[in-house]
Amino acid sequence: KVRIGHYYEAAILESIGVDMIDESEVLTPVDEKHHINKWLFKVPFVNGARNLGEALRRITEGAAMIRTKGEAGTGNVAEAVRHMKIIVKEIWSLRGMTPEERMRIAREYGVPHQLVELTARLGRLPVVNFAAGGIATPADAALMMWLGADGVFVGSGIFKSSDPRERAAAIVLATSMWDDPETVVEAQAMISEQKSMMGIDIRKLKPEELLQVRGD
Repeated sequence: KVRIGHYYEAAILESIGVDMIDESEVLTPVDEKHHINKWLFKVPFVNGARNLGEALRRITEGAAMIRTKGEAGTGNVAEAVRHMKIIVKEIWSLRGMTPEERMRIAREYGVPHQLVELTARLGRLPVVNFAAGGIATPADAALMMWLGADGVFVGSGIFKSSDPRERAAAIVLATSMWDDPETVVEAQAMISEQKSMMGIDIRKLKPEELLQVRGD
């Protein structure tokens, strides 16, 4: 992970040979107005997004992968669900617009018109879109895949649980076989709900405590 806008943290990570960089809202941003120009790097970047505008702006900057922001570290998947649904809904709205309306949307988002047209034509983002933020169980992972994610990121949901090894294996199984409920049942049976990360009610967080609002 690097802080939003911190070019030199990214340069250091690239120099030591990391496989991918997450320009992450979980860390305190160093630039609240600008993200890193990812076209300056050879290493791929992943960025978070809450909606289509954020996703397309990050892609314009050079992101090779998008993930939902969700609300990291909470064990509560509700925000990841909301963000995925928003992105999918806004993409489908594009498909029903006229070229003139899509031109207006491109100006509103601050992204190239060609990128908006490509997204509308594909019916999806032109890069992979993973789900992240609050995923803590195999069922959470399967749900996000069902909603249209290409994959999932899981951090705290595994490593703040009491059974990280078993939980990681179960989530991998559920993600791979998300469209087979019987296999997802098997994945759920591999873990104990009593050992899951304790979920946090997002509604009880103060606005300044929310990580997802960093970097639009």
